Amino acid sequence: MNAIIIYCSKTGNTEKVAKAIERGLGGKVDRVKLDLSPEGLLKDFSPIFTLDVSPYDVIFFGGWVMVMRVHPFLYTYIKRCRNLEGKKVAGFLSGGAGLSREHAHDDFKALIKEQGAELVGFSYTPTLLGLTLTQKKLRAAEDFARNITRRLNP
Repeated sequence: MNAIIIYCSKTGNTEKVAKAIERGLGGKVDRVKLDLSPEGLLKDFSPIFTLDVSPYDVIFFGGWVMVMRVHPFLYTYIKRCRNLEGKKVAGFLSGGAGLSREHAHDDFKALIKEQGAELVGFSYTPTLLGLTLTQKKLRAAEDFARNITRRLNP
């Protein structure tokens, strides 16, 4: 399975989750951290860099939740990805509020469907500014990736 992890991380929490997912995939994966300039934190920012994801069987997109939704930077990036249609996508988001989980899932699911891709998994890691990002939660992220791999490669 040819996989890629594409993510943005402001405080480093989502990056830790991305690395845990990479470990769960056995390390045989491309990982791209999206650059967050100060402009990238603004709601209306539109990233100009996108990847052609056609070589990949599964794409893991990660970022953090902002006001119970996918952060606008990641949202815009996904909308601009080339050749996402028909691809299998897994999402991993992090955020401080556990209440954001369902709203963020619904937002991510709608976005992926709009792009013509198939959502094969979703993970939300509550972080509360990193204070609760425990080894247990990072192991859960590894397990999330392993489970996706098992389902896609029976």
